[in-house]
Amino acid sequence: MRINTCRLIFQSCTTFLTLLLSSVSAPLFADALNDYFSSTKTFVAHFEQSQFDVDQQLLDKSSGVIRVKRPNKFSLEYLKPYHLLYLADGEKLWSYDEDLEQVIVKPQKETLANSPAMILGNPEILREHYQIFNQGKEQGLDWYELKPNNPDAGFESIGLAFKENNLNIMELKDSFGQTTRLIFSDMQKNIVLGGETFFFKAPKGVDVISQ
Repeated sequence: MRINTCRLIFQSCTTFLTLLLSSVSAPLFADALNDYFSSTKTFVAHFEQSQFDVDQQLLDKSSGVIRVKRPNKFSLEYLKPYHLLYLADGEKLWSYDEDLEQVIVKPQKETLANSPAMILGNPEILREHYQIFNQGKEQGLDWYELKPNNPDAGFESIGLAFKENNLNIMELKDSFGQTTRLIFSDMQKNIVLGGETFFFKAPKGVDVISQ
């Protein structure tokens, strides 16, 4: 289950639009989100991830660190309760499972074209791949909902919640009604991230599978 849970973030919220908001155009919402991500050149944060079933019962919890550098570079590293790394270097996506001693390498562009992760690394895809709705404010958070234009994206919607101009929550609802929620903390924006941050070298003794 743990591998499937983690992959939800890469396989490309529950409130509805009020009458007032429905009169505002989606491009305006895209501009607001694009302005936020466009001004964020790098992004580092800790995250707590929880997965819930269709009845909102907790299925799994994990935590780790996310690092993003525009354009198209990021790493999502799970540290607890297991070590699992997804790293995109701009050309390839590396998936390293420490317990399985296995690395899977795929072309990044084809693999992540519709992925929620690419919103962080390449915000220009917003208008191309998503319909965007402003969900208003809830418990001090400004919510947006993104619905993929591609019916085969593998998920129904993405929820993004902002607080004081910082991304606080990212939610992914899959096609089976399950929800994966990432809560970000200790956020740092526009710090220097060297090239080694997004360079991956497979440890000795692990199987490397290219696809």
